[in-house]
Amino acid sequence: MNNWHDKTIVVVDDIEINYILIKKQLQKTNATTVWLKNGQESVDYIKSNKEVDLILMDIRMPVMNGLEATKQIKRIDSNIPIIIQTAYVVGEEYDSINESGCDDYFFKPILAKELYEKLEKQFLK
Repeated sequence: MNNWHDKTIVVVDDIEINYILIKKQLQKTNATTVWLKNGQESVDYIKSNKEVDLILMDIRMPVMNGLEATKQIKRIDSNIPIIIQTAYVVGEEYDSINESGCDDYFFKPILAKELYEKLEKQFLK
């Protein structure tokens, strides 16, 4: 099992149960998790120079969606890995995900094994 005791993972999702599920999956890794409820909160969090090793970003949220937040965060600090998480993607949204500048993406429900693999890949870059 990965020991990411020195990693802070920000989960941006407006639905609390989604955060709880990810937090539960990450408990075994000892990573610190932070929950933010929309894209604007994530942009503000990054602007305040908080320590962030990776962001898991939902797409559909109030105030600011995840794709716009990803673009803004990448302009602030292009080195922060951002993995888009979404329940559904249709047609042009694939292009939008790629254009956002994200580092990777996956579909909900998130399987723990896939989550660990994608995080490990980003942490090893």
